[in-house]
Amino acid sequence: MNLKIYHIPKVYLILLIFLIPIQILGQSSSNDDNRLLLSLQEAMEIALEQNFSIEQAEFDVDKTKAQYRQTNAVFMPQLSFEYNAVSTNDPLNVFGFKLKQEVVSQQDFNPTLLNDPDAYENYSAKFEVRQPLFNPDMMTQRGAVKSQLNSVNEQLQGTRNHVRYQVRNQYYSLILHTRQLEVIEAALETASEHRRLAQNFFEEGLLSKEDFLAARVYELEMESRKMNTENQLSSVQEEMSLLLGVDGSVEIIPTENLEGIDGSFIPSDLTNINVNNAQTRAIEQRVKAAERMSKSAKFSFLPKINLFGSYEYNDQDFAGFDASSYMIGANLRWNIFSGFSQAGKVMEARADYRKAQSMQESHLFEMENRVREAYRSLEHAEKELELTEESIEQSSEDVKIRTNRYREGMEQTTELLEAETKLADAKLKNVMALYKYNMSIAALEMLLEQDFNN
Repeated sequence: MNLKIYHIPKVYLILLIFLIPIQILGQSSSNDDNRLLLSLQEAMEIALEQNFSIEQAEFDVDKTKAQYRQTNAVFMPQLSFEYNAVSTNDPLNVFGFKLKQEVVSQQDFNPTLLNDPDAYENYSAKFEVRQPLFNPDMMTQRGAVKSQLNSVNEQLQGTRNHVRYQVRNQYYSLILHTRQLEVIEAALETASEHRRLAQNFFEEGLLSKEDFLAARVYELEMESRKMNTENQLSSVQEEMSLLLGVDGSVEIIPTENLEGIDGSFIPSDLTNINVNNAQTRAIEQRVKAAERMSKSAKFSFLPKINLFGSYEYNDQDFAGFDASSYMIGANLRWNIFSGFSQAGKVMEARADYRKAQSMQESHLFEMENRVREAYRSLEHAEKELELTEESIEQSSEDVKIRTNRYREGMEQTTELLEAETKLADAKLKNVMALYKYNMSIAALEMLLEQDFNN
């Protein structure tokens, strides 16, 4: 009995040796599943495949393609089949059915039977063909739908470009907030060290309580800024996940740095460049569609000509096809006056066309303003980078000098903390300037559909 008890702990030990690696592997695999290391290009490729906005824009293209396909009815024939079963004692229909069935006899002309016939059955099968021949308004509407199809295709391309821009924005935001968090964590570590040093000096009677509290307040401020930055980083993570069409619990980690784009060529006369991107081309196609709809409304005053033909079987018995007949012809229809309905449609279509023209002009002005704004932002970011780099260099030297003087008791705590604050702010401004620099180039590339790296 004692022997069995003695071996039980060894059995558990052996099980633990085998189970612990399995548990560690499970945890690491789950952590890998919740982390996604991506370059900017990889993030864009995932977004182009899985982004919901692009998916919805593709459905709009499919819908408009279906609408354009419906306009084939303008010149394609229409074929229909119908089968009717009728029982009636209406004098006119009874005699007509007998004529169609080719069973009229001399007895059927008896006035008594003509005026008061018994119930009679007719089973008819009919094939009918209609061929549009001249419908100018419908042909023009087909051209309008074609322009709408071109417009939604351009909108799809514009959506893709905008998603690329959004991915760059969120990707750079991830780097921005990560860098900001690193700066704040470094400042917090320094603040904690200063607080511990101030506490030691205070306990030794070498520092006033006010200076010690100032060091503690600065440390608390850095902790608060760290929490805010972490919260902002989490929000950006969720927005990035939504753009990529992945679960919000997945942590996306950029593998690139937020640096200035080397070798990028930005022309200095951007204000003179005509903006011609997918959005402007989409609006241009909308204007063409509205113009064609206006013409279609005017063409509705013209006559319409269509051909038709039918072949019919009639029989007194179900599924009988003894008697047959055909009919072919042409139809001309001209709505000369429709109570100002057509005139009102012409006015409505003309108003839509003018509105589309106004929207196109407004959009062009807006695009030009956005180009100029992005260019100004780029210039400002370049200057801000130069200033912040110089400020970081000077602030670092100032903090170094004041720290040495503080350790020797020759510097006040508030002045050292003020220098530390200026250094942290300079680093944060430098990171923000890098972000603005990259986003300004991204905005210009989206608006002008150009790659300034090549």
